[in-house]
Amino acid sequence: MSGYALSQGLMAAAIADRGNVHPWDAIPVARTALVVIDMQNYFVAPNAQGEAETARDIVPAINRLAAALRERGGRVIWIQNTTTDTREKWSVRHELLPPEKAETRLAAMELGAEGYQLWPTLDVRADDTRMVKKVYSAFIQGSSDLAAHLRAHGIEFVLIAGTYTNVCCQASAQDAMMLNFRTIMVSDCNAGSTAETHAAALNNFFEFFGDVLSVDEVLDRLEVDKETAAA
Repeated sequence: MSGYALSQGLMAAAIADRGNVHPWDAIPVARTALVVIDMQNYFVAPNAQGEAETARDIVPAINRLAAALRERGGRVIWIQNTTTDTREKWSVRHELLPPEKAETRLAAMELGAEGYQLWPTLDVRADDTRMVKKVYSAFIQGSSDLAAHLRAHGIEFVLIAGTYTNVCCQASAQDAMMLNFRTIMVSDCNAGSTAETHAAALNNFFEFFGDVLSVDEVLDRLEVDKETAAA
């Protein structure tokens, strides 16, 4: 969502707490992955049960950042949520919904279902990585193999994009930081359930877990090492 900016109060608190506003001046692209969370029909399509109304608006920014990462030698990973095999294993999630809404959610994101598919205007390339998660966080044990995959490829910096800012993106970003990845939520590549919850999630993440940058700010910090440039 566009229009987000760190408040003067948050920036002042960051300087007092850690000595600067943004912890990482340079983002080494060869050790960086863009992780795009849940940009699926169930969350992006008009009138879908899980629709975040601003999710379609962030597609151009996600495509732009993904293209820049690929061009400079970074990695792009698309995470899709599935309800397959979660009816019993994550039954509490569906206890929080009326039965008819629970059944709609369960059916919509079964592997291969229409709601499970990535939104068609996303620029997904054959060389990108696609992975499946089963709960809100892509990093929590049992949800996906994302953390192991990143470590196997020498990734230290994680850029989080997708929907919802205040649910799966925030949960994934916080867990990534607690698994010792340098984690950045990209403000204009995230869509929240509302503008207020979007801002609150980014503010909380910035204060306690990592950094929040716009696409332009990320691109300004991307650093291509000599080996990557020569390749």
